[in-house]
Amino acid sequence: MKEINIVLTQTNTLVSKTLKAFSKKPYNHISISFTEDCTDMYSFGRKITWLPLPGGFVRENINHGIFKLYPETKCKIYKLEVTDSEYNIIKRRLEKFINSPERFKYSILNLVLMYFNIPLKRDYYYVCSSFVTYLLWGIIPFNKEITLVVPDDYNTLELETIYEGPLFEYVNKKIAYSHF
Repeated sequence: MKEINIVLTQTNTLVSKTLKAFSKKPYNHISISFTEDCTDMYSFGRKITWLPLPGGFVRENINHGIFKLYPETKCKIYKLEVTDSEYNIIKRRLEKFINSPERFKYSILNLVLMYFNIPLKRDYYYVCSSFVTYLLWGIIPFNKEITLVVPDDYNTLELETIYEGPLFEYVNKKIAYSHF
């Protein structure tokens, strides 16, 4: 068995605050991490720290970008145990994004359509939640079309919560404990 972390976050950016105002949910961004300390995560979001667009496939790091600018970012981290076979499926799916990041775009249109519960599947266009859901499709049961899954839907699944609080504190504690 292997472990993967699913990381829900809420920063203090204008975009994040706006999404929270519409969704009324505590977390409006989701990432996936293959490290216990969540220092490295993958998602769809800003490609340039200071600008909400352009967006696309991103490798997120607690010490860079938005998370560095907003160290008070709140998070909820779930641990997902998967078989070796499932882990390999997820990693193969992720490799498509890692190998050709320029092909993938952030879909503002899907973000708007999600609010109205209108699915729209377009190749190479994702938002953070459809990306993570794509990686986990068939491994976690979803009762929605992939483009309609929102970060808060992960709160309705039977996943093990391992932490809730400031992201920076979680990562720093994990790093500190790993040095013992």
